Amino acid sequence: MKNRILACLSAAILLSGCAHTIAIGPDVAKIERDATAQPIKKSVGYYISEESRNLEVTTPGGGGDKVNYRPYKDTETAFYKMLTNVFDNVAVLQLPNDAEAISKNKVSYIITPQLVTNSSSSSALTWPPTDFTVDMTCTISDAAGNTVATKAVNGQGKAEFSEFKSDFSLSGKRASEDALLKMQRALLAETPELRK
Repeated sequence: MKNRILACLSAAILLSGCAHTIAIGPDVAKIERDATAQPIKKSVGYYISEESRNLEVTTPGGGGDKVNYRPYKDTETAFYKMLTNVFDNVAVLQLPNDAEAISKNKVSYIITPQLVTNSSSSSALTWPPTDFTVDMTCTISDAAGNTVATKAVNGQGKAEFSEFKSDFSLSGKRASEDALLKMQRALLAETPELRK
C-alpha cells in the first residue's frame, strides 16, 4: 500500500511539472551583416509596445516541465542589430506613430515585429527543450501608416543534451538567431519595394 501511494505521488509530481526561466536572445555577434547584399539606404523606426516587451510566454519543455521566457525583450537587441545590417539608420519608436522620432530621424518606414514561439522536447528525463520555433512577422508601413510589405519567416532551433547541459536556452537561442537571419535575407533580397 505504501509503495502504491509513493508511486501515485511520484506520478502526480511528474505530471504537474514546473516552469523554468530561460532567455532566448541569440548571441548578437552571430547576427552578421550579409557582405554580398547591398544595404537599403533608408532610415527606419521599429515599434515594440511595452506590453509586448513584458509579455511572458510559457511553452513545453521535457519531462512534463515547461519553460518561461520573454520573447520580445530577449530578442530586441539582436532584432535592432539585424535592422542595422539592412538599413542605413534605425530608430526606436516609443509609439507606433511617434511623430517627433519619425521627423527627427527622417524615418521612411516603420517596422512592427510579431513573434509566435513554441517548444518541445524528445527527452522524458531533462527539462530544457530540444526543439524550438520562432515565427517572426514584420509589418512594414510608411511614415503615414500605410502598409508597404509584410514579411514572415520561421526560425528553427535544435539542441541535444550534450550541448544544452551548459546552456539550457540553447534551442531557443538557435531558433531566434535563425529567424532573425532569415528575416534579414527577406528584407534585403525579397522586398524590392523598400528600395524605392
